[in-house]
Formats: sequence, C-alpha cells, structure tokens
Amino acid sequence: MKYIIPARKGSKGLKHKNRYLFDYTAKTIPANFAKDVYVTSDDEYIIDRAKHYRFNILHRKTELSADNISIKHVLQDVVQEYNITEDITMLYLTYPKRTWQDIMDFYRVFMNNNRAPTVCKKSIINHPYLCFYEMCDNKGKQVIEHDLYRRQDYPSCFQICHFLFSCRLEDLDKLNLNLYHEDMFFHEIDELKCLDIDTQQDFQKV
Repeated sequence: MKYIIPARKGSKGLKHKNRYLFDYTAKTIPANFAKDVYVTSDDEYIIDRAKHYRFNILHRKTELSADNISIKHVLQDVVQEYNITEDITMLYLTYPKRTWQDIMDFYRVFMNNNRAPTVCKKSIINHPYLCFYEMCDNKGKQVIEHDLYRRQDYPSCFQICHFLFSCRLEDLDKLNLNLYHEDMFFHEIDELKCLDIDTQQDFQKV
C-alpha cells in the first residue's frame, strides 16, 4: 500500500490550513512506513516538513494546484510520476483526529472487501428530501422530487466522508471526480473523528 498526502498551498476557508495540519497526520505515520508515503505539494514550507519525515515528495505542477482541480487528477499525477504499481490510500490533512490505528483498521476493511474502492461515511445533518435548489424570486425546487411528508418514510441516507480512501490502481480511472463509483464500499467511522477542518472555527475545536 502507498499513502498519498495532497497538501497544496492555497485554501479558501482557513489560509495555509495544510501548513497547520500537516504534522497532525505526519506524526501518526510510523517511521518504517515513511518510504511508502508520497506528499504532493506546491508549498515549500510543507515540502520542508515532508523532508523532515523522510517522505517522498512531488513538487505539484501549477496547473494541478488550483482550487478547481479534482483530487482524482492529483492522485493520478502522483501515480504516474512515481510509477506506483501498488494500491493507494489517500490521507487528507483536514482530519487531524485520524490515528494510525484508524488507517490500519481501514486497510483491513479494504482487504476484506476484495480491495473494492473504499471510502468512509458519516451521518447527515439535513436529509436530502428536505433540500431545495435556490431559484430566483425566492422560489425553490426540490433537489429530489417526492411527495413524502413523514420523516419515517424518507429512505436512509448518509454522507460521503474522505476521512480515508483506498483503491486499486485499475479502479482509479473508473471513479468520478468525487472519488465515487457505484461498486464503492462505505466504511462507517466514529462521528467524533469526522471533524473536517475548513475554517478557523473548525481548527479551534482540535
């Protein structure tokens, strides 16, 4: 298994958030796994931190560092540049409560499900049956058209969570830009670990 850490310089909600969060993830990785970790970044600060941990480093191209670039394309770039032939696991830095034990537990789930693309899931706050597209003149349109009015009749739903993601290389190209595929296996994790850092307020909770 190879572990890919995407850590670009830019961010919208919390400026330089990956700089603040890098060590939370890096410190969880045992030293004997450093050779299997690949950091892709356009930030010299993060690159220097990655050198400290003896991780492999890919200086990310400018065209892959914008905020409208999908993570799928970033993963494909690392695989191509390093000629990776093993399965990959992505470690987003925005989940600072993730531990090495979480990663190992997830690996076992991945292997036990015949290495099908695997990602995490978490509970939703607002059911999609209650959501509407914003229209002009204070109008709205149901995101999912239905005529149900009792909550107990709503189908069970969950939210995708990129706390951890693994796949075989042959499946990477089949995924959509949100790293989803209809054959994907969803692994439920502890809700307390799902804190996804995007703002200063989020970071203060760590």
